[in-house]
Amino acid sequence: MGDDHPGRVVIIGGGVAGLAAAGRLQQTGIDAVVVEGRNRLGGRIHTIDVDGSDTAWVDMGAAWIDDHKTNRAYHLLAAVGAGVEPTWPGLTNVRIYDERTGRWLGRVRTLLAMGRLGWRSHRLATPTSEFTNLGERIDTALGDAPRREDEYLLKATTELLDGGPVGHTHPNAFSDGPWEYLRYEEKTSVMVTGGYRHLVDVLADPLDQERIFLEHEVTAIRCGDPTDRTPAVAVETSGGATFEGSHAIVTVPIGVLKADAITFDPPLPDAKQGAIDRMGVGQVEKIALSFPNPFWRRKPSRSLHFVSVPDPITPRSVFIDVSDTAGASPGAPSAACLVAICAAQPAVQAARDPGTAIQVTLAALQRMFPDTYQSPQATAVSAWSTDPFSQGVYSYPTPRTAPGDYRLLGEPCHNGRLLFAGDSCTDGTYLSSVEGAITSGERAADTVIGQTRPSSGG
Repeated sequence: MGDDHPGRVVIIGGGVAGLAAAGRLQQTGIDAVVVEGRNRLGGRIHTIDVDGSDTAWVDMGAAWIDDHKTNRAYHLLAAVGAGVEPTWPGLTNVRIYDERTGRWLGRVRTLLAMGRLGWRSHRLATPTSEFTNLGERIDTALGDAPRREDEYLLKATTELLDGGPVGHTHPNAFSDGPWEYLRYEEKTSVMVTGGYRHLVDVLADPLDQERIFLEHEVTAIRCGDPTDRTPAVAVETSGGATFEGSHAIVTVPIGVLKADAITFDPPLPDAKQGAIDRMGVGQVEKIALSFPNPFWRRKPSRSLHFVSVPDPITPRSVFIDVSDTAGASPGAPSAACLVAICAAQPAVQAARDPGTAIQVTLAALQRMFPDTYQSPQATAVSAWSTDPFSQGVYSYPTPRTAPGDYRLLGEPCHNGRLLFAGDSCTDGTYLSSVEGAITSGERAADTVIGQTRPSSGG
């Protein structure tokens, strides 16, 4: 199929997938409009200045760039002079506190715990058919009497990476074998100085700003029959506006699709809806804290990440030192900043009751650092779980998720008029990543371009 002349393309969602699609289309001369429910662009990329000093920039959503030397997102940022810093917890920059003993683990025991975490995590990448969920597999890997720090580190790390409880996650969630997406080798993991907001600017600045419509919540997408003089695509909003076009590219998060927040008329194909139903939507929240000084550091100039193993072991936060990337740009002043990251049910609780989440987090810091603790200058809590435009973070495979589901989600439907893009739409791209979202948006745009470009044959 194809029109002799390109029509307008309506892009639902102003995250990096939607911005990348709009950029590709506008470069080709196709009229593309971006319809976004929030009052800002970026989607689940949201960088805030926690204390308003221009020195405490923290990513409340997407934050890391894995394998940055080969990562598209990094190269887009590097082209405009953005800087990055290695920030992922490793063998030498992590401390572990045990609430049962009220003490920090010694250096050797901490090194061994981090080494075992890396070894066990690597083994989880091997496909298996022996378990019904990831929790069972982790319990087997840990053995009958695991060290407390081993149990907490492995379960907390996997839940943060996937966003879902280990008992509700596919046993092969960390394997490429059953899936159609790539996983990073994780040779490097960096954060952007001043935050991922710089990438949003890179993608948004070249666009026609008059074709971007903020605070327009999409409620329905209707595909008609152009031969009957009805719009091929009509995108309706809660405010009564309608955007008509030849195609629509849907880039909303998996949480929005699972919540049926948008009516599709005709309905989505059974195969695509089934894939959506079988996927999980992760819940991850951040408590960002700005302090006068990095009181948790052993050396003032060296970043330090840490965990507190609760007694009894229950899901809790992991503390990430983001002071080195809190400045507005490379070389700019930066504040002392911590981020406590929690996943699954604790994340949902933090989003619903941020005040309590802050109190619990500060109490944990006071226990760990009784002699050096300082009160924060400012705090902030993310709320992706309760945000109607995200309803969670990224997708993860549940025990019901089947091979091919992520490819199905990204396939066009409704005679090619309706396309899908985003971090959950994978086909040889990186699932739940910024790079994967950009790639999927450009892929959807290229599909539209292929359908609408006038034939050169004669």
